[in-house]
Amino acid sequence: MRRTTARLRLLNALLAPAARARHDPDRAFDGLLEAERSANPGVALTEEDESELGHLRRFLGFAAEVESLSGVGWLSVRDMVQTRIRNRFVVRRLQAEHPEIRDERIEAPVFVIGLPRTATTLTHKILANAPGGRGPYMWEMDNIGLPRPEEEAARLRRKTQRRLDQILALSPSWSRIHPVRADWVEEIYFLLNQSRLHNTMAPMPGYLEFLRSYDARPDYRFVRDVLQILQFRRPARRWMLKHPDCLAETAAIHHVFPDAKFVWTHRDPHTVMGSMCSMAESLGYLHNRPKAVDPHRIGRLWLEILPEMVERARRERALMPREATVDVAYHVMMADPFKYVPELFDQLDLKWTDTDERNLEEALNRPRDQRGHEYSMVHYGLVPAMIDEAFGDYGLFVDNLTAGAKR
Repeated sequence: MRRTTARLRLLNALLAPAARARHDPDRAFDGLLEAERSANPGVALTEEDESELGHLRRFLGFAAEVESLSGVGWLSVRDMVQTRIRNRFVVRRLQAEHPEIRDERIEAPVFVIGLPRTATTLTHKILANAPGGRGPYMWEMDNIGLPRPEEEAARLRRKTQRRLDQILALSPSWSRIHPVRADWVEEIYFLLNQSRLHNTMAPMPGYLEFLRSYDARPDYRFVRDVLQILQFRRPARRWMLKHPDCLAETAAIHHVFPDAKFVWTHRDPHTVMGSMCSMAESLGYLHNRPKAVDPHRIGRLWLEILPEMVERARRERALMPREATVDVAYHVMMADPFKYVPELFDQLDLKWTDTDERNLEEALNRPRDQRGHEYSMVHYGLVPAMIDEAFGDYGLFVDNLTAGAKR
């Protein structure tokens, strides 16, 4: 399977001079911030915004420390940081122009959480495409704003799609790992400043340590602010949200959205590890010099991250109301989805309709085994005993949940 193309090698050579800016990440960040301040005169950021920008600066610093980062890798990180800075100014400008935006109520949002390859994407899309559901579209997160004339919205969708197509042209494997389109609902990764998934670009041990004490509540308050804008002057629907890092930040989410529901999908962690590591390997080749990508290092890193995310979620779950979390056993749901997905809707107080039935049928009829990116655990230096030890009794929990749901 081709993870990258000759075009990527050529582009890295062309971008090498620009990538030298990573040797002074503070200066690079100052330039991005000043550009956005100049483009948004009179827009006042909050004290919390300024603090979060400081944390974003630290992330850029951690990324700049990765010696193997390529020209494309640095440009990707820089553009990601620039978008996050710009979004702050856009949101605060719109709130200042339309103070009533803050009155929008985000009621009982649903967060789909779980490890990779546990049907989180399928579950999220079925919920978000339900008549009463709503998920943020990729192009909306690229262009946060109030309702636009259809001609302008179409232009922005095309612009976002061109950007996505450019990424796919550099890394063909990405279309199999995580298919994405401008007009599809997408993860809230693009609204969050911080995420453990940033480590898919390159292992950043210092950044991972930073996240262990990071207070994610401001990040999710910003997500709430964006949802209020995307809901303003539009039909009110229930928000369906997803991002892998949400599994590790349920406490912050519950603090910002006290009536949130968590749909937690579960599957044997042995199945998860190869897929997660393969995704990180593909992104590693996209962002780094090829010879620097070390599958065994990737395996060690994600064997540290994923069990820690599960443990955080289990610990925080015990402190929340029991009804806040709905468990979904992967094998049970996929064995009879037309029975168990409607039951999930019922648990979330959602009405199951003919439209949902058709959406589920279409989703299941799509080719589901295109994950040519998967490798065995051995490729990443992992063996079953290592995974058992890292995840502790979580595997037993999944087995018991599956057995109980079948009865």
